[in-house]
Amino acid sequence: MKGGIKRIAICILALLLTASVSAQFGGFEIASVKPSDPASTGPIGMVVPALGRLTATNATLRRLVYAAYQLQSFQVVGGPVWQNTNRFEINAKAIEGSATTDQILELLKTLLADRFKLKVHTETREVPIYALAIARHGGKTGAKLKLSADECPDVEAQERQEFERLAKGGPPAQPTPGDTRPCSITLLPSRAVPGSLSIQARGQTMRSLALALTTLVGRLVVDKTGLNHVYDFDLTVDRQTMTRLTVENGGDSPRPQPAGLPEAPALMTQLQEDLGLTLDSQRGPGQVLVIDSAELPTPN
Repeated sequence: MKGGIKRIAICILALLLTASVSAQFGGFEIASVKPSDPASTGPIGMVVPALGRLTATNATLRRLVYAAYQLQSFQVVGGPVWQNTNRFEINAKAIEGSATTDQILELLKTLLADRFKLKVHTETREVPIYALAIARHGGKTGAKLKLSADECPDVEAQERQEFERLAKGGPPAQPTPGDTRPCSITLLPSRAVPGSLSIQARGQTMRSLALALTTLVGRLVVDKTGLNHVYDFDLTVDRQTMTRLTVENGGDSPRPQPAGLPEAPALMTQLQEDLGLTLDSQRGPGQVLVIDSAELPTPN
């Protein structure tokens, strides 16, 4: 099961790393698209745009759309029945070797239109959102949310650094339990609750937490805490949340756990008890991307 949890953690990291970019730039000089090996045990849905290249591993069409358009699962609707089951390997090299992460993700849109015959449009709809707020009177936060002593670069700089490390062949950052790297968000199997995932954040803003929660709860989370510093926090993600996220991104459901194992509290409960924060349900206008049509690509 630990291997499955690690693959889920990498899937979540991949979602967090492709969060917010856009630009126009050149094109792909070389682009290989082929089905993934069904027996592959590699990371689920890893999309790495860096150093003038794009690499995707075990990525479904849905996951590629999330990356190309910098969207979360709840912001994309429609699409063919195979979009969450068929997985692909992509290796592409930009004409301009200096193409940035932002520019390569923009080029991915063109590749999807060309090779997958992807057609999309956007609509504005009334959508549910969450406001991230302090739950307790007096503005007191929980015991596992503390001011950080780290002085960290902004989240975009951290994302670029991680993409470049992955593009050079390094594995996704997964320190051993007890290792607290500064200026990072790491995901590890929970030692206290088997089958759950532990998020360990060091030197992160509330914007980073809101982004992580957006990925986990499947709804836009807007920071309304008023907390403007960088923080260290620890949060456990329960098995139900992990299972939903994995299936939405083209992964297989984790194997059932043996009976009698301790169960982590639901994510909402954990957020309030450990961090002293809450998610207030609201509604507001939001854009969604509608997949009109797509076709299976011809391998090359």
